[in-house]
Amino acid sequence: MPTQDRSPVTVLDGGVLIALATGEQTTRVLSQDIASAAKLFTCTELALSELTYIICRKTNWQTAAAKVDTLIRSATIQIIPASLLWKHAAHLKCTAAIALPDCYTIAAADILKGNALFARKEPELTTALKKRLIPRIIQFLQ
Repeated sequence: MPTQDRSPVTVLDGGVLIALATGEQTTRVLSQDIASAAKLFTCTELALSELTYIICRKTNWQTAAAKVDTLIRSATIQIIPASLLWKHAAHLKCTAAIALPDCYTIAAADILKGNALFARKEPELTTALKKRLIPRIIQFLQ
């Protein structure tokens, strides 16, 4: 489903952060965009949690924590605190049968008047979009 680019803000879902960290081919252009700093990229604290535990499972806790801490300190991706998003995310979850971390990503994009970027077209997201249960501000890497 096509969406309009609402602003220079793109909120990255945890799946996108994981795809970036693992060097998936689908993230090549996104990696260049992040490096160019032409656009503002953000993510939620829940997305960072997802990234951290996936790296931890593939390596170990120390490596995961160090990599995510380096990402945070680099300030290439701004972190949106959950305390700013919880009510909007809860409303989305009440309305649509989608994962709670996805609700946080969409809530952040909606509040920032930006777009939410997800790695893959999950059936729950596409169904919620078709039924117009969530804002049409979602984009997918693939």
